[in-house]
Amino acid sequence: MKMNKNLIIKEKLIFTKDINTNKNREWNPFHSKIAAGIRKGLIPNINQDSKILYLGAAEGYTVSFISDLIENGIVYGIDISPYSMQKLVLLSEDRKNIIPILEDCNLVNEYKAFIETKVDLIIQDIAQKNQIEILKKNANLFLKKKGEIILSLKLSAISQKNINIIDRELKDLETDFRIIKKVRLEPFEKKHVLVFAQKK
Repeated sequence: MKMNKNLIIKEKLIFTKDINTNKNREWNPFHSKIAAGIRKGLIPNINQDSKILYLGAAEGYTVSFISDLIENGIVYGIDISPYSMQKLVLLSEDRKNIIPILEDCNLVNEYKAFIETKVDLIIQDIAQKNQIEILKKNANLFLKKKGEIILSLKLSAISQKNINIIDRELKDLETDFRIIKKVRLEPFEKKHVLVFAQKK
């Protein structure tokens, strides 16, 4: 992973250069799993021109920082919540490289017309039992050859009792992806693993 020039890590703090003001914005790892992953040593492979699909964009906190890293790129933010989408739409008015899409990430055919190009990276933060299935559906349709993914696995969303959850999910993921790095997100997030992988 290469360091993006708009990503600043200093004294255990994470900042991005705001694309509108050029001022530093602090990226809180307790509010963003990607920021938590960065604190744990997983540096996103994102450049100025990256095209990104963000599944589970919510209100856009993390999406806004991704926006700072892709001045000439684009991030498609998909979420099923109309309430969250209202805030994401407002954010997109200020940040022109964000495309908000109100849809269910399970139903890829419902939003494929809005994604006009293959993407370099898929970021997924969806707490559902079929997290890997959702990722694969989207990757098959939208991720370019040798494209990359950053997957947030919420272990309690998969199972409350299976102690081999991580191994099982990663084995499923490895049928289509080469895992490059994985990190637990404690103390920032409990029962979460962030996985960085590349499409085979």
